[in-house]
Amino acid sequence: MARLLTGLLIFFGFATQHLEAENDEIEIIVIVSTPGNDEYKTLFSDVAEKWKKAASRGRAPITVIGEDSVPEGEKATDAEQLRQAIEGSEAPELWIVLIGHGSFDGRTAKFNARGPDFSDNEFASWLVNREGETAVINTTAASGSFISELSGPKRVVITATQNEGEIDFARFGNYFPDAIAGSPEADLDNDDQVSLLEAFIHASNKVALFYQNEGRIATEHALLDDNGDGKGSRAEWYEGTTATRVVSDKAEPDGELAGQKALVKNDFERRLSVDQRRERDALERDVKQLRRKRDDMEEAVYYTELESLLLRLAKIYEAVGDS
Repeated sequence: MARLLTGLLIFFGFATQHLEAENDEIEIIVIVSTPGNDEYKTLFSDVAEKWKKAASRGRAPITVIGEDSVPEGEKATDAEQLRQAIEGSEAPELWIVLIGHGSFDGRTAKFNARGPDFSDNEFASWLVNREGETAVINTTAASGSFISELSGPKRVVITATQNEGEIDFARFGNYFPDAIAGSPEADLDNDDQVSLLEAFIHASNKVALFYQNEGRIATEHALLDDNGDGKGSRAEWYEGTTATRVVSDKAEPDGELAGQKALVKNDFERRLSVDQRRERDALERDVKQLRRKRDDMEEAVYYTELESLLLRLAKIYEAVGDS
């Protein structure tokens, strides 16, 4: 389903304008792993450059860790730099991207940083005190366990593999930044922007096509979790951006938070303040949740609650249209 109330916006004819203000909502931190050889060094550098271009298009500040050539011992390790960057961020929305190699020794999944590696559990500990919304995009092999370790409220967690046992090099990360930069091919709901959910689906489909064209069995299956249950969902579980499958009968669908997070926003989205967007997004999720409970509610109660939510949404759009 396209952005909730898009039809109302068209109906009321709210004008839009292109704003060039800096992105005061999203901050991006990228960490690049040790490459191992020149081929991977070039590949990882290319992917990091894609993220820089995406951040530039979204006018978001970006920090890249792991690219400089400062000799070891003259500064904090890459793992320590990442921890410090996370703890020092005051952005309402922080995106953390892991590029390169991951590994699993039969007990622990790790990101292969320059200097000491760090585990999924260590990484999770760096996020414990973070209050803002967080998206973690781990594009490495053996990244699946990051879902269960990092899952929680106000978090989107995307991994290139469905478990830590998928240890072959993952290609998912090569496709993701192209999509999140606003690729029209990835814009499934045709709203002139690409969400984290759409980028996840697009990159997953590109990976599947790669293995199909190569005549090989796929060794990576990406997951997305944003409902806090630590399970994750596959790209095949969506029709467009609508979830058609959940992990259990009682589970909420993944993707409703990720579907609201775009780096390169369309004209109307740029007119919303951070507070307006947060309130709008929360109300939209409430509407979807209410609709899922409709069969268990009295009709009058359902429509009363729905009307209240829609009126609050309309006030936000009206305020933006009048500004």
